Amino acid sequence: MMINRSALLSDIHGNSPALQAVWEDIVRNECSQVFVLGDIINGIDPHGCVELLNQWRETSAVKLACIKGNAETYLLTPDLDALWDRKEPWNADVIRRIKWFESRLSEADLKWIRSFPDFIFWNNACLVHDSPIDRLDPHSWHKPEIEPKYQEWFYHSPGIVENMETAEWQKILAFMTARGFTQVFCGHTHNPFLREIGGKLICNVGSVGIPCDGNPQAAWVMLEEKPDGKPVIKIQRVDYDIARIHLLIDDTPDYPYFQLPGIKGAYKKWFSTGIHWRAHLSSE
Repeated sequence: MMINRSALLSDIHGNSPALQAVWEDIVRNECSQVFVLGDIINGIDPHGCVELLNQWRETSAVKLACIKGNAETYLLTPDLDALWDRKEPWNADVIRRIKWFESRLSEADLKWIRSFPDFIFWNNACLVHDSPIDRLDPHSWHKPEIEPKYQEWFYHSPGIVENMETAEWQKILAFMTARGFTQVFCGHTHNPFLREIGGKLICNVGSVGIPCDGNPQAAWVMLEEKPDGKPVIKIQRVDYDIARIHLLIDDTPDYPYFQLPGIKGAYKKWFSTGIHWRAHLSSE
């Protein structure tokens, strides 16, 4: 009996060693298509990650499709020099990082990223970076005082997390019913989980590059479609050479975050533990 397997992954965050290991696992599992749910570039090796994905897209028999995460959306925000309140600390920090990512991406990289959609409908599923409500109903969070081109810049979705309040789950389920899809696959929060409620399925595929669930292994999701039954969804965890990303950190002293005291060492511990860098600052 033939089994069709698809891979869903997200939040690579410039971690090319982890992405390489995940791709090798995808090939081992004989997946025929791959969906990347955004946040590819925001990390140490943005070009390396885009280059890997492009090479596989052009040379592999595996089909590959990507959507924008908030990092890619920030990258494509026009007229940052005209952004109001651009010197406010958060804005200044994000602008500095975005310009750093842009300086390391080729024109071909940027052209490909511009082609990414905000979401994908696939079979009976909605694939998004953060939340289907945020992507399909953006006017629910748009602020009239902000120019349309800057709306995304001033909004950071909380995403979908496993321990949401019941009211938030009901809101998602009602939206799925109204829009006619029964599955949601997302990333953004770096914490993988799978939940079925009332015949609907919500899966957060976790993070390839920097998980935040206390497990440093790269995460991705495999979906098996069998002709005689409902899809089987598995959260996969993959070992990779964490020392390689540590070396990339050491070889990238101009990364904007690393100008702050203690951040570089805290980042290394994040990759090693799967616990966010902020938790490690006190030990630096």
